[in-house]
Amino acid sequence: MIKNIGIIGGSGKIGSTFRRAFEKLNLSVIVSDESSKDQEKLLIEKSDWIILSVPIDQTLDVINNIKSKIRYDQVFSDFTSVKSIIKDVEFNFEFVSCHPLFGPLNIIDGQNIITIPVSEGPYYKDIKEIFKKIGLNITEMNSIEEHDKYMSLIQGMTHFSHVCFTTAMKKLDLDFDKVMEICSPIYQSNISFSSRITGGDENLYTNIIMDNPANKEVLELYLETSKNLLEMVKNQNYDEFKSNFNDNREYLKNHISDMIEQSNFLIDKMAEFKKGSKN
Repeated sequence: MIKNIGIIGGSGKIGSTFRRAFEKLNLSVIVSDESSKDQEKLLIEKSDWIILSVPIDQTLDVINNIKSKIRYDQVFSDFTSVKSIIKDVEFNFEFVSCHPLFGPLNIIDGQNIITIPVSEGPYYKDIKEIFKKIGLNITEMNSIEEHDKYMSLIQGMTHFSHVCFTTAMKKLDLDFDKVMEICSPIYQSNISFSSRITGGDENLYTNIIMDNPANKEVLELYLETSKNLLEMVKNQNYDEFKSNFNDNREYLKNHISDMIEQSNFLIDKMAEFKKGSKN
């Protein structure tokens, strides 16, 4: 049973979020970071579950530095959002790769997390139980490759499109204050999400887009699709554009009602926020 948890990078935003959540379950948590390297040795010795929560571009180096110190009777997890960078790591301990699908939050109840039992052992059941107790929804994936393929859409294409949108908006050189004045909530929400990405950690988003090899194929598809749709617009091909639009609706048919309902909720909240900011 997991009683002692060590978080390398535990003073960072995500590490701190999980430390607080684990401590609410009365679990013992040891943290270390760049400024407390001697604590790392104690953390590895004392922890049943060792978690690595560091920036993507540091993950592989830290794993290679500590893997020989992890015992077969411990379990190790990385929290990185790009898994292909660790696919060739050799290990002889239980390894459950995890990906929290959220940023630093005070309350994580209802948020999603992915688990990948790379080398499943007796602690995996405990890990899932702990995640459930802190309110997380768990999706298990079979492999690192499966994870990165899904993330190429959920993160790669989405973040890339927001970067493209913001970059193009900047090049239009319109009066941004006026843009925000005339935006209805639905369009303001799109700018808000793009602004959320732009206001985040440029290192994180650059690594998410650059380091997942599955992104290249997906982004090529995105650009090819954009080019085809642009040709329809240039040629004023209304019928073909509407046909593609209807095909998209058919593709989304099992979820479209729920998604519209969710977007209506967000639009209402955006309108409330916009009204409140003027008062």
